[in-house]
Amino acid sequence: MKTFQIRVNNEADEELVTKLLENLATKGIIEFKYEHSEGDYKKRAPASEEQVQEIIDEAELGPYYSEEEAKNILKL
Repeated sequence: MKTFQIRVNNEADEELVTKLLENLATKGIIEFKYEHSEGDYKKRAPASEEQVQEIIDEAELGPYYSEEEAKNILKL
């Protein structure tokens, strides 16, 4: 396992990079933790039900698992 540090040079692109990393994490490709430069983990708001459904849809688990099983698999 390798650990990478990513610095987004343009603040306007920060959301795009974050979404990309979160998408990869949702697919199980990477583990993504957001840290402030001070080292404290960013506190995130819980995902809305709409966001949860979108994540399940993107992971293509809907046809194979119940909503509760999909949430458990994706750790939502």
